Amino acid sequence: MSVVDSLIIAEEYDSAYSLVVAKLDTMHFSSEDHAHYNLLKVQTAYLVNRPLDSSSLLLDSVISYYEQNPDCERLSDAYYYRAICAYKEKDKQGSILFYKKSEHQAQLSGNLRQQYKVAEGISFVNGRCAKFDLQLEYAKKALQLSKIVGNKKWIAYSLYRMDLAFHKLGMEDSAIHYLNQIPSYIDYFDKKDLPIFMSYIGYLLMDRHPQEAKRYLLESLSYQEFTATYEYLAEIYYEEGNTEKAYEYWKKALVVQDATPKDNIIHNIIEYDIERGKTDSICERINEIIAIRDSIDAKLRNDTIKDLQTRFDHEVEMREKDKAVIKWQWVAIALVILLLVGVIYYLVRKYQNRIQLQKYQMQIHDYMEQIRALSGKKDQTAEIDRLNKEIKKIMDEKSPRLAQGRLLYDKVVANENMGKWRLDDVEKFIEYYTATNYRVVNRLQSIPRRDELTPHRLLYLILVEMKKTDQQICFIQGITKECLRVYRFRTQPIEKEETSEESDESL
Repeated sequence: MSVVDSLIIAEEYDSAYSLVVAKLDTMHFSSEDHAHYNLLKVQTAYLVNRPLDSSSLLLDSVISYYEQNPDCERLSDAYYYRAICAYKEKDKQGSILFYKKSEHQAQLSGNLRQQYKVAEGISFVNGRCAKFDLQLEYAKKALQLSKIVGNKKWIAYSLYRMDLAFHKLGMEDSAIHYLNQIPSYIDYFDKKDLPIFMSYIGYLLMDRHPQEAKRYLLESLSYQEFTATYEYLAEIYYEEGNTEKAYEYWKKALVVQDATPKDNIIHNIIEYDIERGKTDSICERINEIIAIRDSIDAKLRNDTIKDLQTRFDHEVEMREKDKAVIKWQWVAIALVILLLVGVIYYLVRKYQNRIQLQKYQMQIHDYMEQIRALSGKKDQTAEIDRLNKEIKKIMDEKSPRLAQGRLLYDKVVANENMGKWRLDDVEKFIEYYTATNYRVVNRLQSIPRRDELTPHRLLYLILVEMKKTDQQICFIQGITKECLRVYRFRTQPIEKEETSEESDESL
């Protein structure tokens, strides 16, 4: 068993696992040998990603032995893997408790390798519990330990944890600082983790450096396909105005079989087809959905059959399989019908909401115009108060989006950073600003410009109208001066002479 310990330290996990699962004569093992063997049995199984169903029971017996017969290193290891078991059993509080016990024993033993493992584990669980400050604290501990030992693989994973924690805390500058260090250690990540890390780096770079983000996302796909990776690429191309390329990646995302929901992707594809009058392709999308459902159903059936083979003979299995096939076919048909109805309902509601929003915007605009006309006049305070109450009533009772837009507007007025804003937040801000400054927005949208006026570009023009300086705009939108120059160029009005020249060329 000492050989197994040496193999684990050398990270030769497959060899260690093979030795443990070999038929050993445990009849004459002492209590200490039994405890050590059970610990190695669970440990090597996890290291080769083959966890045992009896892991928790085995570890409880190991912990009981080493609590009575102290051995700090082995007790720390037993607590560590018991924490992993608790997390897999969805007992996050129990997992943290076992990790803390493991941390205490690791500190007593002075084993830096064990201290690093525990710090990384605690950081991970705190991240899953949305305790991002604690996630960061333990990520820092893991990074310090990895640098002391000089293990570049540990440094690589610790940098990732640091970047993730700062990102979750909204400290983007610090997150970018650690993100920029990760590429130097990318070769030290396990190959199985590379596609996830590449996709994550691409996601973080999407807003600031979209071209760099593309490179990482495409490299991630060269290792393994993920729905989210395709979605990130589609979003970048969509923001660039390359809707055809975005459409291509949405279609690829749709056929990836993972646990990521496909609802938004399907809506985007169908909206794209409807806008271009491709009604025939909607039927194709439905067929794709059926194919995906059939594939999922087939996998579920295969897993079920695999379980049944231990209990039933071949004839019974085949009969059950036929019944399951018929059942899942009907389920798939029902799901497709429900999905189609849901998509149609979504599109109709979206159109109705847009019309209703425009109505409320015009009402607020009219009230604002009346308030401006009455301002400064005597004995009009009551009427101005009444009009303000009407505006508040519309936003509070009839249009929550405009109320949310008002809150976002106040943040912009206060020069707060909108780095965490989603596209929907930008649209809410614009909708509110349109309600209060309809003529301004109408003028901005009616002027011919070099490129299409996307929500982010319109937001830039609104900030200019609000008399924000270049420095303030960069901070508010979370962009660099180079990005600001790009916005300014792409939103430049087209001169009349330039327009006439383009017309002549087309003739």
